[in-house]
Amino acid sequence: MNEPRESAARLLRFRQALERLIQDVLPGPGDSVAGPAVPIDVFVREGSVEVIVEVPGFRADHLEISAAGGHLVLEGHRPAAPGLPGSVLCLERPVGRFRRVVELPVAADTRRAVGALRDGVLTVSLPRVRDRRGAAQRVPVFPDDAGDPQ
Repeated sequence: MNEPRESAARLLRFRQALERLIQDVLPGPGDSVAGPAVPIDVFVREGSVEVIVEVPGFRADHLEISAAGGHLVLEGHRPAAPGLPGSVLCLERPVGRFRRVVELPVAADTRRAVGALRDGVLTVSLPRVRDRRGAAQRVPVFPDDAGDPQ
């Protein structure tokens, strides 16, 4: 019969393989179904949008943040803890990759987004910009005798 440590390691490998399979089969712009849970809060302030993410145990080099087209994409990887001597009694700390996509509720300057990681809490701040979508824009009309406007 297998030792508890070997059984726990096999179960962990199976879980990680299952998580990768779910991510491959169910891709999309929304939250991933696999990987560590990362709770998110989104705040709209007067001059910024702030996204606050709980990522305990993550280092900055475990995280990748990108922003484009009204979405903030948060990705990361929590590596498995190194094996310690003794028997495994409990494995509850989630490991593996996560991906969260946050739809920004207002127009924001994604090129000036800044992230800070402190005490297991990631704060991403994006400056708000005046939303020009839907605003009337004057379109010049050239008379026929003016020729091609280009």
